[in-house]
Amino acid sequence: MSVWACRSACSRSIKSIRSRRTCHRGPIRFRAIDRHEVAAQMEPGARKAAKQTKGTEPASRSRLGELLVERKLITRQVLEGSLQEQRQSGRRIGEILLDRGHVTEAQLIPFLTNQLKLPYTDVSALALGSDQLNLIPETLARKYTVLPVRLDGKRLDVVMADPMDHEAIQDLSFVTGCQVSPTLGSRSQIKDAIERFYARHLEGAGRLLARGVWQATTPLLTPRSQEASALDADAEDAPVVQLMNLIMRKAIQLGASDIHIEPGVPDGTVRFRLDGLLSDQLKVPVALHPALVSRMKILGRLDIAERRLPQDGSVRVKLEGREVDLRISTIPLQHGEKAVLRVLDASSKSLELEHIGMTPSDLKQVHGLITRHKGMVVVTGPTGSGKTTTLYGILNRIKSPTTNIVTVEDPVEYHYPGLNQMQVNADIGLTFAKGLRSILRQDPDIVLVGEVRDAETAEIACRAALTGHLVFTTLHTNDAPSTITRLLDIGVPRYLVASVVIGIIAQRLVRVVCRDCKAPAQPDTAVVTALGLSAVSLAGGTYMAGKGCARCQETGYKGRTGVFETLILDARIRDLILRGATEEDIRIAAQESGMRALVEDGLEKAKAGLTTIEELGRILEVSEYAAASCPGCGRHLNSEYRFCPYCRAVLRRVCAGCGRPLLSAWLACAHCGQEHG
Repeated sequence: MSVWACRSACSRSIKSIRSRRTCHRGPIRFRAIDRHEVAAQMEPGARKAAKQTKGTEPASRSRLGELLVERKLITRQVLEGSLQEQRQSGRRIGEILLDRGHVTEAQLIPFLTNQLKLPYTDVSALALGSDQLNLIPETLARKYTVLPVRLDGKRLDVVMADPMDHEAIQDLSFVTGCQVSPTLGSRSQIKDAIERFYARHLEGAGRLLARGVWQATTPLLTPRSQEASALDADAEDAPVVQLMNLIMRKAIQLGASDIHIEPGVPDGTVRFRLDGLLSDQLKVPVALHPALVSRMKILGRLDIAERRLPQDGSVRVKLEGREVDLRISTIPLQHGEKAVLRVLDASSKSLELEHIGMTPSDLKQVHGLITRHKGMVVVTGPTGSGKTTTLYGILNRIKSPTTNIVTVEDPVEYHYPGLNQMQVNADIGLTFAKGLRSILRQDPDIVLVGEVRDAETAEIACRAALTGHLVFTTLHTNDAPSTITRLLDIGVPRYLVASVVIGIIAQRLVRVVCRDCKAPAQPDTAVVTALGLSAVSLAGGTYMAGKGCARCQETGYKGRTGVFETLILDARIRDLILRGATEEDIRIAAQESGMRALVEDGLEKAKAGLTTIEELGRILEVSEYAAASCPGCGRHLNSEYRFCPYCRAVLRRVCAGCGRPLLSAWLACAHCGQEHG
């Protein structure tokens, strides 16, 4: 049986490159090859592993299990259960035992080396450079958990987590054009090394392009027509396209929400926003920066010759096997243009409310709100706190063929079936208020207003909720009680706020401790004090912190989850609003009705080892929470309180003579001299 492959040095199969005119090593010239040629390119060890895979694989796997039973590392019952799963899934017995936690890699690897008669490579001792990493594309390295070790003529030594994977060895032979000689390595070590080496390889690619593979063709001063032509040529230059693809692929793999490409002298910088914080990824030579920005402009269908004005665009690309929307923004700076790509990867977003950090009590309260037929629910928090994801999660839960859900957004970030989504366009006069008026004539059951920005939009939304629609919207406030104050400040009448708002969900996003490098830790006492937490409230927790590893980019955190505060407007709170009560009065009434403050929900997640007290202090801006926790019951209280209203514990002493605060160690007032016992 013959297949088509590239006749250039890369030997990639026609399946992967036929649709393109060039491969990574030059113009494609096709030739027919026999699959036996692939087998001939393999080293004897690889051929033996392949034969085992195709012929005696089940017996080989069973033999491994028997060896583990003989050494009393697993029981007969464990082996039988694993073999049953193997028959159903087709996975390797060693992989199943590892995933189930019956054996460790340190126990399993000696058996595999003995069984396959292959050498073992200590991946932690490898030092790979760009020449080696260029041999195997990162996508292939991740797919097969493999790394190149050394190239000796036409023989390529690789370290693999599974040297018996015939398909992997075959693909590696196609891509590299070499005889593949596999060795065994630790799966976890190989994965960590892929993160470490290929992240460094991205920066090396930028330096390589600057050294001579790419030469700037754009003169410093040219007529605009010539400049546009030169920029266009640079932006379509293969190395520039390659670097841009590398940057975007790495951003997707790391889960970045934004890509920043910033000018500078002598080098520009590419930064990713990971889990809410920016981190440097690579330096871009100043000569390469304009072409890189131009490449982004071409993707977003922007004017590449216009470098004096800000521009905005968007594009949908296919990366890592999935479609991703990119919003592109450019602005002129002193040393050139800065470009930012917002990565909108709907496939990476979970629309299940359980997956965004809501506790069972939160879910119960939210369910009570979203099953109503009218009223307004406000989701509040600063920019980037996950409000849109929460709203889409709510709509995903309540959408059905019997309901008409219409949204008005700026912009429509994610497109979901079952929702009628309208995008605001201020340039043609389509504002939130105008769009909201229009959709109310579309017989909606449920309305989502992306953001309340002015009194007109707020009042229309409130009146829609008053006339039998369930309305969802967002605001930028610090917590749930302050949302009521914000609506009043915008200009919504007090009676309307009390009548239509049925619930407020305040939220933040906290980083999650990396599961691969987490270890027990003690909270920072300064942050604990700043958050107003007491020893009573901290008791009973299992506090964890990440040490930093390749998976989390040495930050100690990987991923984010939500911290929530849900305020249900009952009759008492509505009465307080109508009577003009203060924000603090509303907060106290809400807490007495069962509302958990943001800091309390965050503390529970920190006590469970999900996040850290330090991260909680960062996202809550501890100056806002420099309050007190009751030493008796642990409740979060206003710092001005002298006594706990829940358990009557004394929070702070004051001098009976002058009324000033007393420190606990004082025997007499430092201000008036009156003695105190």
